Amino acid sequence: MGTDTAWTVFRAGRQRPAAIAALQRRRLADLVTYARTHSAYYADRYRDIPAPGARSGPTDITRLPAITKPDAMTHFDDWVTDPAVRRAGVEAFLADPAQVGRDYLDRYVVCTTSGSTGTPAILLHDLRAVAVYNALGYVRALPPTLLRSDVIWPLVRGRGRLAAVFVTDGHFLGNTMMARRVRSKPWRRRMQRLLSALARIEDIVGELNAFQPVVLGGYPSALEALAREQRAGRLRIAPALVNAAGETLTDAARQRIGTAFACRVGNHYGTSEAVGLTYECSAAQLHVNSDWYILEPVDDHDQPVPPGRRSHGALVTNLANRIQPVIRYQIGDQIIVQPERCSCAGPFPVIEVSGRTDDTLVFATPAGDRIRVLPLAVATVAEETPGVAACQLVQHGPAALRVRFRTRPGVDAAQVWDVLRTRLSAYLAGLGALEVSVEKDDLPPQLHPRSGKFRQVYREHGTPRPFGPSPDARPGPRMKT
Repeated sequence: MGTDTAWTVFRAGRQRPAAIAALQRRRLADLVTYARTHSAYYADRYRDIPAPGARSGPTDITRLPAITKPDAMTHFDDWVTDPAVRRAGVEAFLADPAQVGRDYLDRYVVCTTSGSTGTPAILLHDLRAVAVYNALGYVRALPPTLLRSDVIWPLVRGRGRLAAVFVTDGHFLGNTMMARRVRSKPWRRRMQRLLSALARIEDIVGELNAFQPVVLGGYPSALEALAREQRAGRLRIAPALVNAAGETLTDAARQRIGTAFACRVGNHYGTSEAVGLTYECSAAQLHVNSDWYILEPVDDHDQPVPPGRRSHGALVTNLANRIQPVIRYQIGDQIIVQPERCSCAGPFPVIEVSGRTDDTLVFATPAGDRIRVLPLAVATVAEETPGVAACQLVQHGPAALRVRFRTRPGVDAAQVWDVLRTRLSAYLAGLGALEVSVEKDDLPPQLHPRSGKFRQVYREHGTPRPFGPSPDARPGPRMKT
């Protein structure tokens, strides 16, 4: 993190909202100009559209067309702004596990996303953007937590030991960034552990008991599973702070996790395209870092939704990243921009988010036990199968999993299905779910029949829930970390 970048972030946080809005407009004008000049994809899309000027009104961004992940990925080589970056080369880099944590071409952080919106993506971030993300984290996200005496002193005594439970088998953002930090400073390996969400819960518990972290992070579904182990006495840790990311954190889940670990539970909302999108303040509200991001609540026709109303979706613009400009990029989350200022008196807008709401799957064993399968873990097994372009997993009964998928062009769908079924069956069996029937659905991935949104992993209506009915469905992130 550069000193100049950190100072810029700190100073913006002391500005009034009007000054931040003016800064946002200037950065948008610079980004659009750069994208027009260096990206053939944007040059074509913006051919007949005047660029928003630094002195223009904030609604000028609505004159720019929204982009979708599938369309942008189809035009990947035209989307990126460095001619040395080509999809074939990036995919070869991603295919090598030894490259996790290394910078592509020594100047770009590269990661992949989950298929939580139906289509995985390949994303690059330039080093200037990474410096901004780090500054937003250290300058804005950490202070509301570190200023609490019940957190800071246990962190000091525990020497900041951090453990996180995320998907680790691949170039996902969290895995990549942690590996990158360890490569730059190998001593961090003693203080940071990234545990695989694909592992058996018993193995995760054993590692956590041995490591004794003072900060615990993970998907809410993973944290709930660990909270259950803590209550049962099998997990015996005393974190000073628990941070949730990657899925929706409901109020009820936050309370269950916080009660089990007797500590504060923080929430993070972001995407792999918009890494430092928000921070949680001392009042436990999510604020958009609007000096570096534009987050637009929109209806089903990408038209603006006013403050106080829940949107159909959202468009995000990343003002920091130049290698792969993200401008009015569609994300599927429903958001509400609060019309009032937050009680913390911060200048940045407050949002509520309904993000990824995949279900934890529960399968019965021959002995009558129940095996809980984390949604992002099983989805990763499926979508990382060679040839799979998009997938959806639906549990319909105590021992049956229906698989919907689309293949990449030019591959044999029957061969892909054989491998996909084998991988899923082996993974479930490794968790103890030995008799689950993995079935191919004739339908491609579908919108959820009741919510109308895309859900990648869910239980059909009538399949028992692992925690009973959920009383709410409040904010949470949707990024595979």
